[in-house]
Amino acid sequence: MIFLCSIFGFNTIVSPPLIARFVDVMRHRGPDYESVTSVSTWTLGHQRLSIIDRTSEANQPMSLNENVLAFNGEIYNYLELSATHLSHEPLLTHSDTEVLLRCLNKYGVSILNELNGMFAFSWFDSTRNKLILCRDRYGVKPLHWTRQGRNVYFSSEIKPLVGIAHSEEFESQVIDAFVNDTATDFDEKTFLKGIYQVPPGNYLEVDSQGNVKLVRWYHGADFSVDEACFKDENTLIDYYEDILSDSIRMRLRSDVPVCITLSGGLDSSVIYTLAKENFSSAIKPFTFMHPGAETDESEKVGKLVGRYGDTFCGIHASENEDFHEIMSALDILEFPIWNPSAIGYLKTYKAIKDSGFTVVIEGHGADEQLGGYPYMVHAACNDYIKAGNFCKAFDVYSVARATENPALNQRASGIKHILKFLLMVARVLGRQANGLEFMLDDAFHYKILPIVLRAFDRLTMSQSLESRAPFMDYRIVELNRRLPIEQKVSAIGSKSILRRLLKRRGLDFIYKDQAKMGFASDLPKLFNNPKNIKYLNSVVGKFHDSRYVDLKAKAVHALAKNTITWTDTEAIWKCFALEWVRSRYKS
Repeated sequence: MIFLCSIFGFNTIVSPPLIARFVDVMRHRGPDYESVTSVSTWTLGHQRLSIIDRTSEANQPMSLNENVLAFNGEIYNYLELSATHLSHEPLLTHSDTEVLLRCLNKYGVSILNELNGMFAFSWFDSTRNKLILCRDRYGVKPLHWTRQGRNVYFSSEIKPLVGIAHSEEFESQVIDAFVNDTATDFDEKTFLKGIYQVPPGNYLEVDSQGNVKLVRWYHGADFSVDEACFKDENTLIDYYEDILSDSIRMRLRSDVPVCITLSGGLDSSVIYTLAKENFSSAIKPFTFMHPGAETDESEKVGKLVGRYGDTFCGIHASENEDFHEIMSALDILEFPIWNPSAIGYLKTYKAIKDSGFTVVIEGHGADEQLGGYPYMVHAACNDYIKAGNFCKAFDVYSVARATENPALNQRASGIKHILKFLLMVARVLGRQANGLEFMLDDAFHYKILPIVLRAFDRLTMSQSLESRAPFMDYRIVELNRRLPIEQKVSAIGSKSILRRLLKRRGLDFIYKDQAKMGFASDLPKLFNNPKNIKYLNSVVGKFHDSRYVDLKAKAVHALAKNTITWTDTEAIWKCFALEWVRSRYKS
């Protein structure tokens, strides 16, 4: 059984109305079955989205030898774990849930480092009368908690906990990080004081008295990389393809059809290509389209899928998108993300659901590991300059110029580009400048990936979809950290090793395209809609916070312009989003 659902619970026996509240708010995460179990003084609940083995024997919470598991997510290597650790035990289901429960009962939390998956689970250990609330290595699946006195409450989303925590006070550090860095979800805090998340790679141990202990179980070294892979470039690329392909293979395990969101960029194109060539997968491509806009990449998508005899399903951007729809998306997200692009993703996921799919493969995580953003290419240039390799530095700086997308008002002119490079050399040689590894670590743990993972968990689950990300396999993450800089950013481009995989296959029209686009919405069109401008002015006008006077002034100025550009949208969006937070969570 593979589940992607919701979990919730309490270290006390609670009233049916409180249970109903948790169940009702999160039913979208698991519409197929829901159940609540009481054991000792604990109440554990589960809502199920079933993908494999729909029999009732695999329902949750699952009990075995007085221990109980409520599990959200997937253990992708459950078949391998079963063969290694449970070959002499008669299994009662075909489920990853049972494999996880039996392994926990047999080995305790020491088994966590062998799990390959995305997961958040509660495991009641009857021998110690304690509950373990555990989250996967990188926080792909959510797990939130709060407490009132000795009572501890937990759930997959924040909404059920808001009334329990009775907190209307915002966590200023989280708000500041959103305004200054568009960063959220990077530590145990949420935007509401008193409501927390279990940090990635940690578990929370809770006893019957409500005492909690946070334990870090993942320390970044669970995969033994074969050192021989570094002997030459071809060997390394072969090895990388083998590991990434195995990650894809595990994520293709399903008894229902599998689809992919295909943007025309490197990450999803590599996944799609390997799935087709190495596994002859019948994976169905979906892409978000805004015909006529510079951000539309459907032509590239069509060319790629045509190579394998496929056609893609295009989801067209609405001509009349408005911010009332975006407010609905914000309620799903629980807290704002980097821009209003959520509405485009949401429409895509709704179309995927309406087409009968429950599983979608996506390319999240590659940019943050392999230098996929323009500022990271600049950071790699710093490294080459500091190493005294000025020729490579200029090649990479030229890549940085190509990576900056003209459709997003990013690209500098030719002469300006050369002058900026010379100034960069002088600056880097004259003082300390952050290199690529610093920027990757910052993006992975703080600035980008945590908010990305929250967004795509909430958006897919709002449509009862399971999202799988091969680049978040811990073997890929740990291998990416070991890659030399030339395989991350070089003259061939950002995310160099992915470009080389595509180059081997003659996919020049993808790997030679340096512009960073992604699965983007046409934001200027959205913001320049006269109806939206009027509404944005009314909302931004209500926004008052003494810490962000300059931000509001910038937003007001941008809204008064004849044409709102990509760069103008940031201040407008942040003011709008924070005013939405105030109105949504303040009584």
